[in-house]
Amino acid sequence: MLKQPFSISPNPHLLYLTSALQVTLEKVRFVVDSRQGLTAILGDVGLGKSSIIRYLFNEYDARDEVAATLIPSPNFPSEFAFLKKICADFGLPARRSMGDQENELRNFLVGLYTEDKVCVVFIDEAQRLPGRQLELVRTLLNFETDETKLIQVVLSAQLELRTKLMDSSKKALRSRIFAPSMLAPLSLNETEEMVEFRCKQAGVRNTFTKLAVETLYTLTGGVPRELLKIAAVAWKFSEADGHKITPELITEAAGEAVLAVEQENA
Repeated sequence: MLKQPFSISPNPHLLYLTSALQVTLEKVRFVVDSRQGLTAILGDVGLGKSSIIRYLFNEYDARDEVAATLIPSPNFPSEFAFLKKICADFGLPARRSMGDQENELRNFLVGLYTEDKVCVVFIDEAQRLPGRQLELVRTLLNFETDETKLIQVVLSAQLELRTKLMDSSKKALRSRIFAPSMLAPLSLNETEEMVEFRCKQAGVRNTFTKLAVETLYTLTGGVPRELLKIAAVAWKFSEADGHKITPELITEAAGEAVLAVEQENA
């Protein structure tokens, strides 16, 4: 049983699915299942992009008719290294040239297609992809039949990626993004529900008072990562003394959370 209800690690088991996140899931599923090729999940820092893409990866990776891989933080020296990583994740041998490596992947994708299987590549922190590697994504989308794309790519990225894609040189890739999603902060009601959900999933008692949750929301603006950092400290304090979590404790926890971050960055 989980004992850290407010961990900021992208644990799909602790992901509270708001109605907006449910819509995001359905959009990605539609793009992948109908083989449209490319979609993107965009949002500011701390809104849960890594959690949602891991949730989706786990879902698809568990399906027999799917070959899926997750690249959590792309940091490749070249587009060739990027391509070889994708191929390696699917058990394909490394080749000496870009063209041969592309052929290796293309043959693999055609084989999956003849078996009515789908290939999905999930890429988190996709804003880190430089221009040539973004161009590789566009190239991979050219692996297609007359009706469908042979590879499905799901990008999860900070808003920096949107800025990159607005460049005129990326128009071809931008035009291929189907049904993108934009994440937003939680509402107060969603904050209350997330706290309750997290406690339930972790098997602990929810000791947050209503006013404490309101204070938590006010201090963080509904940004999930900031909510979780403060909630984690407050919950630890309350667990130690056995008292309920009050607005005063949330304020104290917020100071400790900021202090911890400052010490880490010092």
